[in-house]
Amino acid sequence: MNESNIEVVQRLFDLFGEGRGIEPALEVVHPDVVIDIPPSMSAEPDTYRGHDGVRRYFAGFDGMLEEVRYEAVELIPAGDAVIASSRMSGRGASSGLDVGLDSYVVHEFADGKVVRMTPYPDLESARAALEPGS
Repeated sequence: MNESNIEVVQRLFDLFGEGRGIEPALEVVHPDVVIDIPPSMSAEPDTYRGHDGVRRYFAGFDGMLEEVRYEAVELIPAGDAVIASSRMSGRGASSGLDVGLDSYVVHEFADGKVVRMTPYPDLESARAALEPGS
């Protein structure tokens, strides 16, 4: 495990958590990043590519959620990858109700930056995705 990978993921969460949106966090995201949202995690699964894809992913919450927060609960080393036990939360734009989604996001790296992010509903699924041949 490369200790700096843990630091990169922590920095990703810290930068997003500053409340200035996704732009500052892109400094630790590889330009060729891929975010895979599988059917197990969304009614509208999709793949988002590059920095514009990351922007498009977060823009999808506009008008639906206010005060979007993306927080790391625990960072778990997994070989060269990092699994983040995370919570995305906010307030429903029209309902005013607090909403949240807990997930385990696998972060993979290239050139010292996050190059792939894939969420899973539980730690076992995230670990299984990293096994050779999966």
